[in-house]
Amino acid sequence: MFFNEITLIFASSVTLLTICLACLYFKNRDNENFLYAVLFFVCCSLALYSEYHIELNSGHAQAIFWSKISYIAIFGFIYTFPAFTAILTGKALRKRTKNLLGIITLVCFAFIGLTDLIASNQPVTYLNVLQVEIGTLFPLFIALLLIITCGYYVKAVLMRKSLPEQSRQTPLIIGVALGFLLSSLDAAGVFIGRPLIPGFRSPYILGLYIVAVSFAWVFLSRYSWVFTSLTKTRQEVERLTAKSTRDFVEFVQLIAKTLDAKDHYTAGHSLRVMDYAVRIANTLDIPEHEIELLKQACLLHDIGKMSIPDGILNKKKPLSKKEREYILSHPVVGKKILSTVSEFKGILDIIYAHHERVDGKGYPDGLVKDGIPLLARILAVADTYDAMRSERPYRKAKNKECALDELNKIKGSQLDEEIVDKFIASLAQ
Repeated sequence: MFFNEITLIFASSVTLLTICLACLYFKNRDNENFLYAVLFFVCCSLALYSEYHIELNSGHAQAIFWSKISYIAIFGFIYTFPAFTAILTGKALRKRTKNLLGIITLVCFAFIGLTDLIASNQPVTYLNVLQVEIGTLFPLFIALLLIITCGYYVKAVLMRKSLPEQSRQTPLIIGVALGFLLSSLDAAGVFIGRPLIPGFRSPYILGLYIVAVSFAWVFLSRYSWVFTSLTKTRQEVERLTAKSTRDFVEFVQLIAKTLDAKDHYTAGHSLRVMDYAVRIANTLDIPEHEIELLKQACLLHDIGKMSIPDGILNKKKPLSKKEREYILSHPVVGKKILSTVSEFKGILDIIYAHHERVDGKGYPDGLVKDGIPLLARILAVADTYDAMRSERPYRKAKNKECALDELNKIKGSQLDEEIVDKFIASLAQ
């Protein structure tokens, strides 16, 4: 009875481990390593549970059923032991080898379930416990199982020193060695008709549990190390991404300052427009990622003016028709310049449309209200207000009251009425 209780404890603990690994597999289905781990521990669990039920001596039918389940679990190691060992050594099985092992395993299962060649349907009593009588092919397949498992065990031992320190197989090597030793004692006891360890009918059960624990130890330790490495790598990637973002923002700001330097009358214009635009966006509950696009667009909205000669840009007298065409072309030129950089893809339409009017009289396409991107309409309000508050070659800067009065006059025609009202309200706070 004591042996039976110990077997149940072993089986329950291995089953719990199997369930945990199965959960990991379903969360990481692209990683076949978890699948092979689950298959290996399913075999361990079935072997232990079947031994527990055999010990119960419930009757002939139950003895035959659970004995065959036990053999199915044992011969399942023909496939699962090499596959799992290969995972732990980092040397995956070749497809041809994997297929061959799979075929041999399925043949074993067929012989066990459909014939008497490995396990007969006649129960026998061994040490007062009912179990099936072994068939004529049993020694052949047991020898095959031992050859395959011993071969991959030796391979794991030989590869031990070539593995990283975190992946060393010491617990596995010791555990499997103990498992082989106890299984040998079990087989010897069957041949002589009595257990070599008094009161311990099936030493291989203890050996199987030790093997399962050692496999679990190495497998989980290895993945703990891998997950730690992945976490460190992810943190490094996040650090580099944050640095890249900062560098990109600084690059955009540098371009904006370069534009301001070209036109000394509008020094700081882009930064002020950005502040006004963000103020408006916050009142409209614009998502954060769109606000980031809006910031970039504000800083670069006049980049097309780089193509305008200084004599035209800073001219105090009225512009000629040809000179005015230069000015009107800067949204088109700006979009063309920025389209060469993939990171600016999200702001191209904002740059292009920031001089459109809601009444359709703007440029370059004469778009009407809702046809103009929302962020471009926000930028237009912020740009117009700061332009009125800035000194220009042909006029002086307007004070705040005059600028707000002018905004009220042109809302609904040049500028979006709702956005103007939101902006004015935000300035009053």
